[in-house]
Amino acid sequence: MRWKGLNQGYSDHIAALASKPPHEVLGVPADCPRDELKAAYIKLVKTYHPDTSDPFMARHNEEVIKIVNAAYKKIVGDASK
Repeated sequence: MRWKGLNQGYSDHIAALASKPPHEVLGVPADCPRDELKAAYIKLVKTYHPDTSDPFMARHNEEVIKIVNAAYKKIVGDASK
């Protein structure tokens, strides 16, 4: 069996995720309470943390975590103003 597009990787997924608004990245509505926001953030971090994934997916998960962290910081930073 030959894998198709293996050299392409997950760059399309990363680009699509990075282009979404912060609330969509975290999967919560824009008017969600802070505890729901934090719960969604923690769930994503546990899911995509590179230390808990296999080596094949570790690099992809590192990029996803960077996007998730940036989205969370942007929302929390905006809420504290």
